[in-house]
Amino acid sequence: MCRPVICVDGTHLRGEYKGKLLVAVTQDPNNKILPIAYAIVDEETISSWSWFMEQLRYNVALDRHPICVIFDRHNGIIYTMTHVDYWEEPLAYHRFCLRHVSSNLMTHFKGLHLKKLCWAMGRARQLRKWRMFKRELRSMFPDAWNYLSAISPEKWCLTHNDGRRWGILTTNISENYNNVMRGARHLPIRACIDMTFHWTVALFKTRREDASHYRNPFPPKIWRRFKNAERKAGAHRVIEFDGPSGVYKVITGRRVDGKGGNTQTIRFFDKTCSCGKWQNYRLPCSHVLAVCRNRGDNPGLLVDQQFTKTSWSVQYSGKFNPLPHQDTWLHLGWELQADRSKFVTRRAGRVRTNRIRNEMDERDPDEPRRCRNCHQTGHNRRNCQNYRS
Repeated sequence: MCRPVICVDGTHLRGEYKGKLLVAVTQDPNNKILPIAYAIVDEETISSWSWFMEQLRYNVALDRHPICVIFDRHNGIIYTMTHVDYWEEPLAYHRFCLRHVSSNLMTHFKGLHLKKLCWAMGRARQLRKWRMFKRELRSMFPDAWNYLSAISPEKWCLTHNDGRRWGILTTNISENYNNVMRGARHLPIRACIDMTFHWTVALFKTRREDASHYRNPFPPKIWRRFKNAERKAGAHRVIEFDGPSGVYKVITGRRVDGKGGNTQTIRFFDKTCSCGKWQNYRLPCSHVLAVCRNRGDNPGLLVDQQFTKTSWSVQYSGKFNPLPHQDTWLHLGWELQADRSKFVTRRAGRVRTNRIRNEMDERDPDEPRRCRNCHQTGHNRRNCQNYRS
């Protein structure tokens, strides 16, 4: 019952043997990371990625189509997605991680403003804004635009994606999962597999209990977003243009910061809003909820079925069985041979466990720092009054 979007990524093993951990993750109805497949291979090659994606299709996602696969433009994944029948369109659509597109751009061209424009183009939900950022980028950085124009916009821009990404821009959820498993990546191969398996079993158990005890119609994170949009909808003004066809205009309420007063067009029966949120996130925005209130309809019916409490419960209803004794395993007719070239002697000094910073971590020195709790300026998370209240 999870949404048809998969993020795939690979990461290094940190133990005494070289290798890579390949993972495929998605998000559950509560917008939390859900691991669906992982494997240990020697290197990230066309062969290893083709094998991993084949196992993913036949053992996990055989009956799900179409699927949107988001990845970091690795050649092995691109080859699989373009040369294997069960991963080609319309059974599957491959999309690029916006962070990696921006990172690759920054390796060829420098400039914090260029990075901001690239990111703004990729995350824009309205075509008019995308065109505005495109004109600015093309006029200020013509060489960078030539580089970006070689990448099809439907691969990295929300405005050209037809809602297949469900609003997911990056492979951060797969990288976050790799960060969660960083302790396991320092262990021997067998211990790494056991720890990953038992951690997944414990994860399903905990979330299954959370879903069974929850009483609201939508999971906690979705419920908060829904109620927040409902609160904003109270300040909007709705103008009916064609009620039988479901065409409405919504003028947003003015806010204390001077923003607001914008005009949005809603086509209620087509499930589209000119702000782009409804069709991209599958959750009704405040403009749609204002129209729903004007019509007297039930707003809960506008939320996609993937975000209901029922889907959340079904998501974790599966069960795991303990691994049987090794004597009961099928004999494959081959054995693993130790490769001394893969053995790594530990270097002197502290073992590095943190992510290596790159060009994407550079920030504009004129940009004010924001609190990590409430995202406001003027304070940090340690003295955040909004968080404490």
